Amino acid sequence: MAATPSGARPDAGRRGRVGAVILAGGGGQRLGGVSKADLRLGQRRLLDIVLSGLVPAVDGDAVVAPRDVEVPPGVRRTLEGPPDGGPVAGLAAGLAALAGSHALVLVTAVDSPGIVDLAPLLVAALSARPDADGVVARGGEPAPFRQYLQAVYRAGPLRRLLADAGQVRNRGVARTLRVLNLVELPSPADLCRDIDTPDDLDWWRGRLV
Repeated sequence: MAATPSGARPDAGRRGRVGAVILAGGGGQRLGGVSKADLRLGQRRLLDIVLSGLVPAVDGDAVVAPRDVEVPPGVRRTLEGPPDGGPVAGLAAGLAALAGSHALVLVTAVDSPGIVDLAPLLVAALSARPDADGVVARGGEPAPFRQYLQAVYRAGPLRRLLADAGQVRNRGVARTLRVLNLVELPSPADLCRDIDTPDDLDWWRGRLV
């Protein structure tokens, strides 16, 4: 499906060329089948919290989400076709929707609000490593692991990898992205915590409200 541009960020020219792909099409089965993008933490939707929090680090966004998820003005919407193709297919669709001028691409799932704090650290870490294709957060419980969907990648190597991968539908994230030359950023487990269960949702509501 083609992207639907809805305007430019007014302050885009004052920031670095960092785009973002936000995967917001998850079904939230363990949360009762709700749209994770529309979950409310306080008075705001989770998608709006993530988008507004990324503004200092990012100058362009592509949200991979179905059309029943409202996307704010100034943000591009896209969706893999056919839908429900998994995160790698969503990532490919998001990359295609971003303008080609972005040298770096932040990738996150919408249910990872800790990305707001991780984003500037990831961008700075990649800027310090010109030899690397990307920087991924390494954190989580009970043992830390690579968070491929809490990461910043160089757009060129990422685009080439996905183009060479061929079939991206229902393709494993780690299996696909681990072949890149990636740097790990040790990260607190709290910032890497996704919203997968009611307990996760209550925890983040207590932290952000």
